[in-house]
Amino acid sequence: MMDVNPTFKIFERKIVPYLDGSLGPEETSEFEAFVSTHPDFEEQIKNKKQEIQLLKQMIPVAIFSQEAKESIESEMHTSIFNLLKEEPKGLMDSLRIKWEDWRSH
Repeated sequence: MMDVNPTFKIFERKIVPYLDGSLGPEETSEFEAFVSTHPDFEEQIKNKKQEIQLLKQMIPVAIFSQEAKESIESEMHTSIFNLLKEEPKGLMDSLRIKWEDWRSH
């Protein structure tokens, strides 16, 4: 029977990040140690891996030219920059932002 304690739930939420390699080294070690002491948890990992494979098979693969990839990447960078861009709240803010932009280039 599977554990239902809070620790087990924490590690359940880390299965996908573990599988996609986005856990940091310390978290990965901690996750692997948990799995080694909970053999029944390996079944959860196997099931999640199968779910991910099925989802990947359902997603159509788009083939882009190098030019299209670069264009999309450039648009994404611009969009992210615009989302994170700080809006000035006055003259001093405007000057500070322009100064920081100038220094960073």
